[in-house]
Amino acid sequence: MKSVLFFIEALDVADGGAERILETTVPYLDKNRFNVQVVSQKQCPGSAVEHKYFFRDNPEDLPLRNFINKLIVKFSLVAPESIVKDIFMPGKFDLEIAFCEGNATRIIGNSRRKKGTKKIAWVHTDVIDNPWSEAVFGGAEQEKKCYENFDVIVCVSQTMKDAFVKKYGMAEKVFVVYNVIDYGMIRELSKEPADFEPKPDCMNFISVGRLAEVKGYDRLIRAAAKLRDEGYNFTVSILGRGPDEEALQKEIEKYDLTDRFFLRGYQPNPHSFAVRADALICSSYAEGYSTTVTEAVAMGKPVITTECSGMREIFGDKDCGIICENSDEGIYSAIRTVLDKPELLEKFASASRERAKDFDLEKTLADLEDFLDNV
Repeated sequence: MKSVLFFIEALDVADGGAERILETTVPYLDKNRFNVQVVSQKQCPGSAVEHKYFFRDNPEDLPLRNFINKLIVKFSLVAPESIVKDIFMPGKFDLEIAFCEGNATRIIGNSRRKKGTKKIAWVHTDVIDNPWSEAVFGGAEQEKKCYENFDVIVCVSQTMKDAFVKKYGMAEKVFVVYNVIDYGMIRELSKEPADFEPKPDCMNFISVGRLAEVKGYDRLIRAAAKLRDEGYNFTVSILGRGPDEEALQKEIEKYDLTDRFFLRGYQPNPHSFAVRADALICSSYAEGYSTTVTEAVAMGKPVITTECSGMREIFGDKDCGIICENSDEGIYSAIRTVLDKPELLEKFASASRERAKDFDLEKTLADLEDFLDNV
């Protein structure tokens, strides 16, 4: 049996796809083959995965707890990585996995290697189009040096692997392992009731994601304003929370879109909302292997998405929707196309249902387990 450490900054599934993927993956791993320990920097009481953590959650905003938490965060940022790891992740593991870019990768990669341990970095983003993690290391060169300390680097799509190798090289140790997603559970969850009634006699779009710059919601608002001015009737609902929520709400009000563009907050079951919409929109500047788009296709929904890493792999050879130019004009034109030709939605939905037949939890799980066994 292999002992496996998964380390990630947080396990709050509202924060992103990597967190959701880890929560899905760990419970399915064969307990006769893998002894798994999950460590998060922050305690996440609502997580479905048992985990250890650096500091406690503080929902009551207690001053002393806030002070202690800030000290722990500061310590984890400035102390040598080996000391941080030995304190918060003691013991020896066969595999040490940094399950996300940034601090998780920095701490695992730069910590002292123990005899017989292999280090794996999991990459969930396009490091060229979305190089956010460079700032954690102080630049691309330092990030590259950290990745050189890993035995294996996993990218969750082929296009992400291509981007990583183009930027940092190391092709001989970069592999593609697709995300483990429980498609059957998604379809069951989509049948549950939702506090969402699509507006009749118009097209209703939905998007699911963190309210952050990389998701491109500012340009989705601009596209919606332009289409409204041209007389099109539609709604857009975004499910999620994040640092840009206030700014986005101001943009919605600035363009006088409050009657058709809605920020509906974080929803524990976004699938019950998405299945009721006419199509899902992904307006991101960059993605890795979009969990949201994959889940939409699994539910047989049409998708309008910008050209990002992984999108063509998700669609496969099926016409599941529109992959548009990654720009304001691209988003506007793609939405206008389906508004002008609503009959396209059934064509796209039919293709998504066909593509969904290729999504297999057992296969992706078996591929992951074999990879971890043989690495």
